[in-house]
Amino acid sequence: MTITHRIRFNILAKDVEESVRFYQRIAGMIEVETHTWLRVLTLPGDTHFELGLIDEVSEFVPRAARGIAEGAYLTLLVDNVSAAVQAAFDEGVEIVEEPRGDAYLAHAVIRDPNGVVIELATPAAVNQRPPVETIA
Repeated sequence: MTITHRIRFNILAKDVEESVRFYQRIAGMIEVETHTWLRVLTLPGDTHFELGLIDEVSEFVPRAARGIAEGAYLTLLVDNVSAAVQAAFDEGVEIVEEPRGDAYLAHAVIRDPNGVVIELATPAAVNQRPPVETIA
């Protein structure tokens, strides 16, 4: 049996630098790998999930992945949906669905600078967990 050690979700970026800034600001991600054609981000303290931002015209993009991705979206679990939407607004990206919620989940939907649909969500349980200390 093969064991997976990390998961990387790659986004085909129109402007890699702009995309890096967007995910750092919206999700608090940090850069862990840098190439001219690919930048890899992760959450502070997490080494199992990575977000790859790859130049959409790079020769390293698999042919089957070129073009517009369909049938997928990224969910970012954040501590404050309204604050994340405000940060997205400040970045000038499209707000698809304004923040709304119920007793279980607050969420909103935006598009990143590349058109990727992102659900911003805050489960009620987030407010019940003690904060986690991270080392920068």
